Amino acid sequence: MINAAVGGTRIDQHQRDAADPIALATIYGRMLWRVQRAKLTHGIRGILWHQGENDQGSDGPTGGYGWETYQQYFVEMAAGWKQDFPNVQHYYVFQIWPNSCGMGGRDGSGDRLREKQRTLPQLFSRMSIMSTLGVRPPGPCHFPLTGWAEFARLIQPLIERDDYGKIPVASITAPNLRHASYAGGRKDTIALEFDQPVVWTEALAGQFYLDEEKDKVLSGSVSGNVLTLKLKGASAATKITYLKESAWSQDMLLNGANGIAALTFCDVPLLPGASPR
Repeated sequence: MINAAVGGTRIDQHQRDAADPIALATIYGRMLWRVQRAKLTHGIRGILWHQGENDQGSDGPTGGYGWETYQQYFVEMAAGWKQDFPNVQHYYVFQIWPNSCGMGGRDGSGDRLREKQRTLPQLFSRMSIMSTLGVRPPGPCHFPLTGWAEFARLIQPLIERDDYGKIPVASITAPNLRHASYAGGRKDTIALEFDQPVVWTEALAGQFYLDEEKDKVLSGSVSGNVLTLKLKGASAATKITYLKESAWSQDMLLNGANGIAALTFCDVPLLPGASPR
């Protein structure tokens, strides 16, 4: 295990300098220098990435919001990893805590950043993403050691599966949304298809937003991998969000049947009149 983290940094500050990959003035260069000196460049099999707090706002190098460029920076950074660590096989990304380190905002920039993290696996064939929302003791910024131990407990089964051939007997991943659509022609019901079963309680109704508006959900029910939301009336909304950083609680989380908190999602398109696959 090689720790290459630097607190309080944006993802653009972790980029590889193509002209001088081991430039000691860069975070990447110092990390690569250490790995080279340890003669481990071909021994790196997986990379764990828990970062993004400083990308929630609009203080990045472009002057825009961090979520606007996060995926492109990650792709470029991962290309550097693959070049310098040719045997790397798996990436493990943690979706950060809502309003992590108090750097989110009521404008939803942090919610959109977590959406970019949630959808990163669409760009990589060997990437897993884990939720941090259910980690206790909580850590709005810095988790206590018992909280970090929970990180390890959550991610260890994935590493054992990918790198040591251990076959899990049950789901070991965070529930992730696959598909969102209206169910039927009246547009008063929404079907959310996940990659695994989730557990519904009526207290969760207020955690779903239709076109940024709250309190549109009346009730919910689960059948297999599909969560069906019954709305208070017909809706013309085109997007759905689960959980906003400006108003959320660990006591009101959508969890998987495996006990792992579901990944949050933001402004996912609602397909009209479609049925879940």
